[in-house]
Amino acid sequence: MTVEEAIAIVEQLLERGRLTRAQEIVFRYAWEGKTYLEMARAVTYDPGHIKDVGSELWRSLSQALGEKVTKNNLQGVLKRTAQRQHFQPFTNYTNWGEAIDVSQFYGRTTELETLSQWIVRDRARVVTLLGMGGMGKTALSVKLAEQLQGEFEYVIWRSLRHAPFFYDKVTECIKILSHQQVTTLPASPYEQITCLIEYFRKYRCLLILDNFDTLLEQGKGTGCYREGYEPYGELLWRLGETGHQSSVLLTSREKPTEVAALEGDGLPVRTLALSGLEVAAGQTILKLKGLSGSEDETRKLVECYGGNPLALKIAATSIRDLHEGNIACFFAEGTTVFQGIGNLLEQQFKRLSTSEQQVMYWLAINRGKLSSTELQTAFTPILPKPKLISVLESLRWRSLIESNTGGFTQQPVVMEYMTKCLIEQVCEEIVTESPQYLLTYASMQAQAKDYIHDSQIHLIVRPILNQLRITLGSADQLEDKLGRLVRKLQNEKPHPQEDEVFRHGEWDKEIRGRGNKAYSNSVWAVAVSPDSQQTLKPAALMKA
Repeated sequence: MTVEEAIAIVEQLLERGRLTRAQEIVFRYAWEGKTYLEMARAVTYDPGHIKDVGSELWRSLSQALGEKVTKNNLQGVLKRTAQRQHFQPFTNYTNWGEAIDVSQFYGRTTELETLSQWIVRDRARVVTLLGMGGMGKTALSVKLAEQLQGEFEYVIWRSLRHAPFFYDKVTECIKILSHQQVTTLPASPYEQITCLIEYFRKYRCLLILDNFDTLLEQGKGTGCYREGYEPYGELLWRLGETGHQSSVLLTSREKPTEVAALEGDGLPVRTLALSGLEVAAGQTILKLKGLSGSEDETRKLVECYGGNPLALKIAATSIRDLHEGNIACFFAEGTTVFQGIGNLLEQQFKRLSTSEQQVMYWLAINRGKLSSTELQTAFTPILPKPKLISVLESLRWRSLIESNTGGFTQQPVVMEYMTKCLIEQVCEEIVTESPQYLLTYASMQAQAKDYIHDSQIHLIVRPILNQLRITLGSADQLEDKLGRLVRKLQNEKPHPQEDEVFRHGEWDKEIRGRGNKAYSNSVWAVAVSPDSQQTLKPAALMKA
């Protein structure tokens, strides 16, 4: 019996239906044999709270089954129950992926009602939730899925923030819908989409794809896909035009061209533009963050940041740090200190300790979630676990990172800011030939999955190389600069993390295999294409 089958059985046994997010976390870890302390450390929850959630869950199961259930006998009891009562565990199946915890969710009543009406009553096939970074699109999508899960046979929530390849993502979905019976798909994206639509016709499914905009190319007009990600556009087009009984919800900062072409008030493709929180919900966030102020002061602060939830959380932390939580003192300065999320993040980042800043950079470089163990080993020397837990708690309090089952990550707008800082710092270090970040952070990890490598190339390495080419004037100048930097490093005492920097010699082979002129022996290897424009292609960090 898998943990997913066990959860389905438990949700049938309990009269109240679905497990809460906290209950599901406890159940999954208990199924793996984890202690309450290990669970708490993994998700940075209070151990006492985790234990209380578990105790209440085991008590409810014991009452439903008529025998004592504990986290230690959980598997045995449920297996006997399944055999005895012939449960069919895949009814109303949910798979949350990396969905965040939305137990503290405020406002958005109107938006939830509108989206529910479109999906349940109107049977919209594709719904796009648009909004700027930090506006709460992800949280709203999770909350909506929780409310609607009883209307669907399958609910699948997936993040696209690390831009997974189309084949990987569609295969993952079909494995779930086929109960792992189908593991290999046709090579053609068209046939892959056809296979998925067949399941969407057979079952009533809700598929949520969060951060769809990471698949789109920046600087080439709204809705254009990155090279290799065009099948996602074909998927949207066919889902919108083809008859089926399922719904797909996208969250994005940009509207895909397929959605723009197919949407309409009376059509099965709809778009909801998400604006800021209403004042009351924004004031609740400020109160929970410990700010003190009058009704007018809190209203003014909410309006100052356009009701953007992330901006409000970060601003509240800054006001708490700088003005002891007093909003009046903040406004008494006579000017709005923080103008937009970028400046908010800059103010917060300057106040972080070195260890906190390093965690922020590693999360941005990884492009996805990292476990506490992975973060711990990223430090040289390894950061003691108690110190790391303290660092993570501090960053969570500042709303700079998020935690979910299995790891820690950043909201996209925060990740973009950290990536921008890293790019600027690395470019400056190469120009001045004074490497620090270059020797501390590897832009690509050897163990990362292919789509993570692709995102790191596209969003970190390539922008660095392009900016350096502009700054230095030509590819030849850049190559000369890198050569001097490498020779300088070779004459100095090795940095403790130099092995992490020079780790990706396989890229050298790839470039040479394509017939390009490659300068290996460099911190940032550069492949200069033989075409007339001397286009730079990122190679990666190479072994000297």
